[in-house]
Amino acid sequence: MIEIAQHADGSIGSADAIKALAKKERASLLVLSDSHGRADVFRAIVEKFGERCDALVFCGDGIGDFCSVLEAAGKNKKLAKAFPPVAIFARGNGDYPDFPFGDGEIKVPLHQFLKVAGMKVMATHGHSEGAYYGLGRMNQVALENQADAVFYGHTHIAKSQEEDCTYFINPGSCSHPRGGQKACFAITQIPGMQERIQTTFFSVSLSLDGWDFSPYTPPLMGW
Repeated sequence: MIEIAQHADGSIGSADAIKALAKKERASLLVLSDSHGRADVFRAIVEKFGERCDALVFCGDGIGDFCSVLEAAGKNKKLAKAFPPVAIFARGNGDYPDFPFGDGEIKVPLHQFLKVAGMKVMATHGHSEGAYYGLGRMNQVALENQADAVFYGHTHIAKSQEEDCTYFINPGSCSHPRGGQKACFAITQIPGMQERIQTTFFSVSLSLDGWDFSPYTPPLMGW
């Protein structure tokens, strides 16, 4: 369950939850991006997978969907229980620097950083680092900030790779996939210390029985 309080660095959650996350031996992150107005998809994913994760990372282009689900969690006990206790997010090229929320607003920075199980993770959308043209600029920003893992979006292409001992994870788009991929998102395991970060992708589809989520291996491609 998340405490809806935004801190100066942009993160949302109680101070105690954020401190506890940094000290955990291992943690699971629910990673989404590029929902582009599909708050229903965003919510379905949180309801199904959020309770088993320690934090939510949203990589932008759909901040309205993020805020919609977060605000709904303040009114719905079941959703509140499912929403991870900590959240970070980044401003996409289709998002605004701030977004109305309740009687105030949520600030939406270009980048956010979070300590998770002794490692430092970064959330960005990727447009300001030229994600379509490779990881060069993003890798530079990661090295400058000593980030162990970078979560980004923008390309709508799910991908996980390692550069200069930094992990780069794009969860794909949970609503508007490209390149022949399926709509998808990711769960990343942060083991802490020197163990390897592991990411599992899940496809998203709608059937007569409701939303279906299945383990998914994105095809290898550029970006």
